[in-house]
Amino acid sequence: MSALGAVLRIEAADLSLTALDALDVDSLAVFVGAERPLQGLAGWADWRLCGALSRALRDGFYGGGEREALLLPSAGRIGAARVFFFGLPPPPLGTEAFAAAARSVCGALAKAGSASFATALPALEGPAARLWLEASLERPVARQVLLGDARALVRELTAARQALGAAGAGAEIAPLPEAHGRAAALPLGTSVVR
Repeated sequence: MSALGAVLRIEAADLSLTALDALDVDSLAVFVGAERPLQGLAGWADWRLCGALSRALRDGFYGGGEREALLLPSAGRIGAARVFFFGLPPPPLGTEAFAAAARSVCGALAKAGSASFATALPALEGPAARLWLEASLERPVARQVLLGDARALVRELTAARQALGAAGAGAEIAPLPEAHGRAAALPLGTSVVR
């Protein structure tokens, strides 16, 4: 069980604009690294937010550095109402730095009262899934959606949960069902034009 005795559900989905658009979470947590142009989830989120993150970076309002955070409303452009951006230390990202960042992100989302959030793990040589799971169990938010390679994430998180033994028992790992979010709420015979 987690520190608070709550059950944590982590679902995995492939990272794509379709998955981002269909999210039914209250928050999106985005890691921002030093790469420019923005890559991965940071790039997709910036695209959906019409360049709001790029403008904040360009104008110096937000630097995307280690321990820096930025909160922007999504204004309905993403399934989550709030988008949190968390800066990372300069590359290469080590396991200790990632573990600290993971604890910071999970703590911030718990403090913000998030009931569910989505994120994508940054590139890390090492046990990213285990470090993420450990941080998530310290400050559990009831439901998370990890975006990336869904099959690999489920496999790595399941192995991490098993390696943690009793400490990992409070985590439920599953692939995200295909029909979810806004797309699942549409009546049959309708389509979405973007």
